[in-house]
This record gives sequence, structure tokens and C-alpha cells, in this order.
Amino acid sequence: MSTETGEPLDGEASADWNTWAGRMTGLAAGLGMFLTSLDIAVNVALPLITREFDTDYQTVQWIIIVFIATRAGLVLGAGSFADRFGLRQVYLIGAAAYVAAMICIALSPTFGIAVGFRVLQALGTGCLFAVSPAIAARLFPPSRRGLSMGLTTGSQALGMLAGTLGAGLLVGWFGWQAVFLGRVPFALLALLLGVIWLKRSQSSTSRKSFDATGALTLFGVMLCLMIGLRLGRSIGWTSPVVMALLAFAPLFFVAFLWIEKRAAWPIIPGVLLRARGVVISSTAMFMSHFGAFVIWFIFPFYVVESLGYGAFILGVMLAVMAAANVGFSTTGGWLCDRVGTTAIGTIGLTVVSGGLLLMGFLDAQSSLTQVGLRIALVGAGTGLFQAAAFTLMMSSVPAGRFGTAGAALSLAQALGTVLSVAVTGGLFALSIDYHLGVLGANGLEFADNEARAFVLAYRDVFWLGAAIAIAGAGVFLMGRRRQASEAGAPL
Repeated sequence: MSTETGEPLDGEASADWNTWAGRMTGLAAGLGMFLTSLDIAVNVALPLITREFDTDYQTVQWIIIVFIATRAGLVLGAGSFADRFGLRQVYLIGAAAYVAAMICIALSPTFGIAVGFRVLQALGTGCLFAVSPAIAARLFPPSRRGLSMGLTTGSQALGMLAGTLGAGLLVGWFGWQAVFLGRVPFALLALLLGVIWLKRSQSSTSRKSFDATGALTLFGVMLCLMIGLRLGRSIGWTSPVVMALLAFAPLFFVAFLWIEKRAAWPIIPGVLLRARGVVISSTAMFMSHFGAFVIWFIFPFYVVESLGYGAFILGVMLAVMAAANVGFSTTGGWLCDRVGTTAIGTIGLTVVSGGLLLMGFLDAQSSLTQVGLRIALVGAGTGLFQAAAFTLMMSSVPAGRFGTAGAALSLAQALGTVLSVAVTGGLFALSIDYHLGVLGANGLEFADNEARAFVLAYRDVFWLGAAIAIAGAGVFLMGRRRQASEAGAPL
């Protein structure tokens, strides 16, 4: 199928989204994406979790690290499994695992047990993320692919908004367990909708076996890479554990490639890796998260330490970004159906880059209005871009691989997130040391030096994020130019 037109894909059939069954199916897909993004609430509960289990700041972060690494390692296998056995089955597995994990984590007597059940949550989240966009893509006709993906990414952004606004209140009223138990009603509703409204896939005697070995080796790649990168920042890059993990990651990857060439049903077929839309959307999604994730782990310190505000104001600022994301995701999807994915995706990442660039100009005297307008710009651009990226991805693969396509974008997001924390976080620390050295030569008081060095380092990493985002826009744009050039058609 053309990524700019609405021509049908091989074997694709779409339901009537105007029927009651269609609406309920769409609600199930949207609710699945909503649940995948609620985990942002866990960051709010980290201080209370630390005190509850009598642990420290470095240790408590494993509740985040294990979840992200496991989700990234499992999601592509979940997507391929869904394409093999049916979207409905994997959706139900994901929702059921999500419900069980939420209850078990909240009732965990020790920190280690809570971290263990985060693996179960990662399985559920990975399943939902892989199949929810696929369900929405099948529900709408190809001519409305952009709208379906806009609603999908808008649902994800709505989850971020709900998590941002609701986490602080729930934790304050009911304790840290509320950020998990509060999701149970939504997950139960998703499970109920899935059981009643999602259609069963037709059985086929010609189906090939699932590539379980490939899924396991890919899981090994992601686990070694992501945990190795995280440990590298905390215990040092020359640590034997870190060096071993980072050495095993490429070995697992080579094994994965070898297995995939021989698999009857590969986790990700080679033909998809050669598809322009798959490569462009995945690469741009990776760069988007690599560049913009700096907001999630450095911007909070700016709000608290430089501006002097508390968690509530930080939550409001992040909610502003999420709200802009919600609105522009739907708008972006609608525009993709009319002007094409390339223009909307390129504009979206350009806006993200502009927002990050302007955020780099903020200082200790900036007003909340100035901060809010800039972070809203990032949210708006993200909404436009993600709608375009999902539309391009789903328009570039056959319907039988929609699960794999959704999983590929989830994996790209996770890789961008982890590398942003590892690389940008390290550069931020180096930048602070550099600026402290420069400012120290001016004879200022040490306290003043630290505050000024922080703002200068903050500027550096946000401008780096802006550069990465605009490079992603170039990737999105040049993909279309290359396609047009190869076809001998005008741009």
C-alpha cells in the first residue's frame, strides 16, 4: 500500500467503525494504549516506595529499569505472537497480566517481590502496546488510517495526562499502592471489552510455528543492553558486570539474526526491515524519544531546583505537555489522511525541535507562562509526529503484520528513552563539571556557581535534544524524497 494514498493492503479487511461493535472495539484499542502510558505515575510514588521498603534512591530505580528493559525485550515477540495466533488472544493475555500485576505489586511484602511482579506488568504492557494499534488499524479503512492512528496515539497521551494529574492526588490520599490499584478498574474494563467485542481470529492449518528461540535471544539483547547502560551510569563503565552485559548484547544480537534467517515465522521478517516506511518511522521514533526524553529526567530538577516550585507545579507543567499531545495527536491523524504522513511528521518533529530549543533559553527567572508555552509546543509537535509515524508504519506493512509493526514502534521508543537517559544524562553531568570549572575562574561564590552551572548544562542538553529532533525531521523528510527519486516522480 502507498503510504500517502489509501490503497488497500494485502488481505486487509476493515470493520464498520460506525457500528456499536466497531465503537466498542475502538474503545478497547484506545483503552489498551491508555493503560500502557499510565506507568508515568510510578515516578511520583518513588519517594514513598523508598521509605516503605527502607531502601535508597539508587536501588528503588530498579522498579523502573526492570519494567522498561523487560517491556522492550518482550514487545516484539508479543507482536509477532499476535500476528501468528490472533490479536484478541494477545490483548486478553496482556489485560489479564496487567490486572494481576497491579494487584500483586500493591500487595508485595518486600521490594524484591514488587520488582519481580513488574516483570509481569511489563509482559502485559508489551502485549497491549503491540496489539492496540493493530486493532485500531484493522477497524478503520485504509483511507482513514491516519485518523485511527491519531486516536490511538491520542489515547496514549491521555494516559500520560491522567497519570500526571492523578498520581499526586492518589499517592497523597491513599499511599504509593494507589498508583497501581487505581489502574485495576481500567484494566478490568479493557479485559471485559476484549472478551465481548474483539473478534476471534480464524484458525488456519497453514500457520507456521512461532519463533520462540528468536524471541528469547531478542529478549537477551534488550535486557543486556538496557541494564548494562543503566548500571554503567551508576557503578561505572569499567565495572566487570557492565562490561560483561554490554559484551553479551551484540553476541545475543548475532544469534538473533542467525535464528531469524532460518525461522519459519521470524519475529520480524527481513522484508519489513527493508521497507522504507518501517525504517523511516522506527528511526524517527527513536530519535524523537532520544531527543525529547530529556524533559522527563532533567526538566523536573529545573522546576524544583532552579525555579523553586514543588511537585504540584511540576505535574501541572507535564500535564500541559500531555494535554497538547492529546489534542494534536487526533488532529495530526486527521491531517495525515488529507496531506500525507511526510508533511505532518516532518512538521511535528520540527515543532518538537523548536520547543526544545526555546526551553533551552529558560533560566532561573523564567515565568511559569514562559515554561508552559514552551513545553506545550513540545507536546503539540509530539502529537503530530506520533500520529504520522504510526500511520506511516501501519501503511507500510501487510495487515498480517500489524502486531509486529506496533511492537517495532514500542521498541524504538524504549531504545530512545534508555539511550537518552544514559547518553544525555552523562553529558549533562559532564556539562555541569565544565561550567563549574569555567565559573570558578570568575571568583563567584560556590553556591552561585552550582546554580548557574546547572542552568547552563540544562541549556546544553535541551539544545542537544533540539538538534536530535530536527535530525529526525530530516530523516522523515528524506525518506519521502528518496522514494520519489527512486520512482522518478516529482516531490
